Amino acid sequence: DGELVLMHDMTVSRTTNGNGPVTDHTLAELRTLDAGSWFSDDFAGERIVTLDELIVDFSPRRPLVLEIEDTQATAPLVVRIATAGIGDRVQVTSFDWSALLAAAALDPGLTYGFLSPVFDRDIIRRCVRRGFAQICPKVDTLTDDLVAEAHDAGLVVRAYGIANRKQIDRLFATGADGATVNWPDWIPDWSDEPGR
Repeated sequence: DGELVLMHDMTVSRTTNGNGPVTDHTLAELRTLDAGSWFSDDFAGERIVTLDELIVDFSPRRPLVLEIEDTQATAPLVVRIATAGIGDRVQVTSFDWSALLAAAALDPGLTYGFLSPVFDRDIIRRCVRRGFAQICPKVDTLTDDLVAEAHDAGLVVRAYGIANRKQIDRLFATGADGATVNWPDWIPDWSDEPGR
């Protein structure tokens, strides 16, 4: 029904007690689903959050990183960011190259980052050529040389795919600027270690 919601997957099947594609449900239907029990009983009854709720609750306090999962959401997302007046506090990312290009055509002033399972010179050049501010490679693909090359090209390097603390060591050892991480409390632990 045109509402924008926050959902990691294209379906509700893995992370809720519902089934099927997100787009097969109205917002009212999505709101009836339990989106917390799959993770832990402590989160039973949690509901799917809308983009508007995220903006109201968090954008005044934190910068946002919004990933486009479904290309149908591209134009509405860009419009909503503009309407909320938070373009200077948002980074838009996607694994879908065409979604980022479409978003950049609508608002070239936003910060864009390509989520790439491959990190090489070609991807760096493509991101620079399209005017993206970031490249977001999988953490296991980071190397000192590629991070330095991306930095020399003017890109911020923000990795994804961190599943253990050794990958955080790799993140910082290679000089990357940051990461999307499921356990943000690990980052202060890393920086508090002696000699770090």
